[in-house]
Amino acid sequence: MHKIWYHIARSGGISYHLDKNNPGNREPMTKASVPLPPGAKCTRCRQQAHIRLPQHHALFCPDCFVHFFHSAVVRAMKKFAVDSTVPILVAVSGGKDSLALWDVLHSLGYPTRGLHLSLGIKGFSEASAEAISAFARERNLPWVRYSLEDAFGYSVDEIRRRTRRKICSVCGLLKRQILNRFASRERSKVLATGHNLDDEAGRLLGNLMRHRTQYFEKQYPYLPSPHPMIPAKMKPLYRLDSVEILTYCSIRSIEPVGAKCPYSRGATSHNYKEALDFLESRMPGTKRDFLFSYVNGRQSPSADADFGTCRQCLQPTYADLCSVCSLANQLRDTAKQVESE
Repeated sequence: MHKIWYHIARSGGISYHLDKNNPGNREPMTKASVPLPPGAKCTRCRQQAHIRLPQHHALFCPDCFVHFFHSAVVRAMKKFAVDSTVPILVAVSGGKDSLALWDVLHSLGYPTRGLHLSLGIKGFSEASAEAISAFARERNLPWVRYSLEDAFGYSVDEIRRRTRRKICSVCGLLKRQILNRFASRERSKVLATGHNLDDEAGRLLGNLMRHRTQYFEKQYPYLPSPHPMIPAKMKPLYRLDSVEILTYCSIRSIEPVGAKCPYSRGATSHNYKEALDFLESRMPGTKRDFLFSYVNGRQSPSADADFGTCRQCLQPTYADLCSVCSLANQLRDTAKQVESE
């Protein structure tokens, strides 16, 4: 009997179609998943399709969509110089991207371990850790949690009160640097992050529009280790967009943290993503063509061994003082000025 779609419910930021004959059966309704007429055939198995991917000119049933998703990650991994037996440390935030990444790498047989950096954002950080804990517990996956405040001396909440710099920029800098250090502590040679197609295409557009040529060299889904204390970094989801990841999470019963970071509002990266979404809505496949034409047209970056040592923390850096120590010093100086006043 064909499903009868009778209304739409919302849960965790995702819209669902509810099956009248089986109210417990929920299908995600996104741009990639809308009601398809009875008889619509899955591109792969020719059974009833429920998921539409216009950018691929394809229709899928849930099982074949999972196969499509896994195949996209397998294809991405072929670009990375990572042996399938090497343990992968997965940077997990509790969001849909990092949990989907962890799930697919585990499903493909890669040995994985989660690494979570608690940022100290009231309410949000606790919810993020709970989402990770529930995900890992259900799948019996190992993970470790570190605190930014313990490692750096300040939480993101406190940093925001002490600096006028854009908090998203500061947070991004700290996450990149501190995750490197914890990956080294965990003796991991490879760190995987959940950056997706939208993230990478939006970043590329921003760099091109602002002519930030200094960032072009690292605009690639795999960066080899440039130093014994810095892991190789890879982005296995770079071929998949946010809608596809949301659909995958729904099918695989992955429940990411429901809240958004309270400081993400107004981030300039959203503007570039929205511009690409506009083009994508009128010309499906635009984002893929834009990013892949750049990535496929260049060689994988070489490891840059031109590193010195930070005089303060002894971590690898290009300058005399690393960016983490420089920021910490600025925050301490600000605190002293406030106290003296």
